[in-house]
Amino acid sequence: MLEKFNNFIDSRELCRFGDRILLAVSGGIDSVVMAHLFGEAGYECVIAHCNFQLRGTESDTDEQFVRTLAARLDMPVFVRFFDVEREMREKGISVQMAARELRYTWFDSQAEESACKAIATAHNLNDSVETCFLNLARGTGIRGMTGIPVRNGNVIRPLLFASRNDIASFARKKNISFREDSTNRETKYNRNKVRHDVIPSLEQINPGFVETMTGNMQRYAEAAQILSQAVERVRAEIFRTVGDQTEADTVRLGELKPASTWMYELFSPYGFTRSQCEGIRAILDAGPGKRLISPTHQLFIDRQKLILVTTLTGTFERYYLDSPEKNSSLPVPMEVEVIERGDLDPLPSDRNTACLDYDLIQFPLTLRHWLYGDSFYPLGMDQMKKLSDYFVDEKIPLPQKERIWILADGKKIVWILGYRIDHRFRVTEKTKRVLMLRLS
Repeated sequence: MLEKFNNFIDSRELCRFGDRILLAVSGGIDSVVMAHLFGEAGYECVIAHCNFQLRGTESDTDEQFVRTLAARLDMPVFVRFFDVEREMREKGISVQMAARELRYTWFDSQAEESACKAIATAHNLNDSVETCFLNLARGTGIRGMTGIPVRNGNVIRPLLFASRNDIASFARKKNISFREDSTNRETKYNRNKVRHDVIPSLEQINPGFVETMTGNMQRYAEAAQILSQAVERVRAEIFRTVGDQTEADTVRLGELKPASTWMYELFSPYGFTRSQCEGIRAILDAGPGKRLISPTHQLFIDRQKLILVTTLTGTFERYYLDSPEKNSSLPVPMEVEVIERGDLDPLPSDRNTACLDYDLIQFPLTLRHWLYGDSFYPLGMDQMKKLSDYFVDEKIPLPQKERIWILADGKKIVWILGYRIDHRFRVTEKTKRVLMLRLS
């Protein structure tokens, strides 16, 4: 088992001897065996344990077991308590999803704090087969049939060479104790239904079903790799990067058959769902004006081009200019100073500089991205104008418009950065002090 473990790590280049590894250890048989194998192999490791406080004293007993295990293996141990139920309520997600998000977020931060090169989880071959069937039941393409990846970023799965029987046999041989999670026997969770009902039924047909599926998943992975290479060749022919956006030739896209599969393969990496990808073909026929939005990108048609731009993840973020002296935390490099009106003649006229009546400003000012419904009084006008209309008049393209920053005094817009100030805050003959903002 140890030889297979080392060979698997080396052949898949999961980590190198001398790397410090963070081990995710629950106390169950898989993670405990993994910790023993890393210890026997001579790796420098730290153990991370999550106490989700979902099973009362059972959760606390698991924690104490892991602390004892870490002491026996001479590995540092870190424990974090989580309020999973609050995470579920706040995000409206399942207990499994909430626990997963909390777990991996902490693993990442703890690995960085502990100078670990990788995070090792104890998924085995059976887990991978179960994932394949879960994906199949929910609906999936060929990549969903490949099971659990051996590596995902800095997360490695060094036990994916071993079946659950292999791990149990090793634990018996080495007399390794572990904790049993009582919820693993419940079939109210989908994974447990597959584990306890589906897989045993298939093993009655083929006693070596897990090994057979392992071979199948390997072939699916190889086929997915061939498909990916073909898709990337087409992407290189049709897509091109122009500045901070990606453009694609709509004529060439329209020639691809079968259209729905090609659209999914080409655009799903940008966060678009399968149904959205199937709708891209209709957008190509509809022409300019239509667009799709994913969590990470926007897609729209402009003449003979399909354009992809990154959606700003900070759209709803707020930054604050507390005073002219406190502006270093702003995401936009900006020089801020207060100048006596008589010392500033003439006023700068370039768009990257805003001169405002300092005594009309109330700090803190808010820096944010523009929102639909925003209005202001453009400099030189005594009527309010919607920003959306202003952008149309200025012929500002969508990708550029989505990146525009707004400086606001409460609900009043002070400056559209790089474009125009609000008429209400302009410098007049009554102005004594000027707040000068310059994009640097």
